[in-house]
Amino acid sequence: MKKSRLHSCELKRYRQIAPPLCAVCPRILKCRSFRVWHRLNHNEYLDFVIGICKKFPDKYTMEVSFMPEKQNFVQIVDLTTGLIERIVNLSEIEAMTPEEKLALSRNKNLFIVTHRLEPIVRVELRKSVIREAVQFQPAKEPEPEPIVEVTPEPVVAPKGKTKKK
Repeated sequence: MKKSRLHSCELKRYRQIAPPLCAVCPRILKCRSFRVWHRLNHNEYLDFVIGICKKFPDKYTMEVSFMPEKQNFVQIVDLTTGLIERIVNLSEIEAMTPEEKLALSRNKNLFIVTHRLEPIVRVELRKSVIREAVQFQPAKEPEPEPIVEVTPEPVVAPKGKTKKK
């Protein structure tokens, strides 16, 4: 039985991994739980980042950086087109039967690769240059309102219940 994997922030600030939290995190490229989550939900993440940058183009910029992953991968390149068809983990290739391996390698070149780079888009606030000194005015104290004396009205005591005889 396969265990379900819980995705939670490694910084322990947040209980879950979500695009609004990870898009601005400084540790996004080193976070192991984000890597796993991003593999499954990369479309949702990209939609969020692009949506934010389109909504607020004057405030945010997109920054693309590459998240390296060090493992043994097999890069499958098609001989006719010269394009990379896909990148597969080496352990998956070793688990295949010889017939499947032969079918996979037909008309293709196989290369062993040690790193895989995955592009990650981050959101960053635009930096603006301050040209003038910023002066903060002290907050004005509100003038106290005059105190008006209130004379209490006399309180009439309620009559109690009378007993029936």
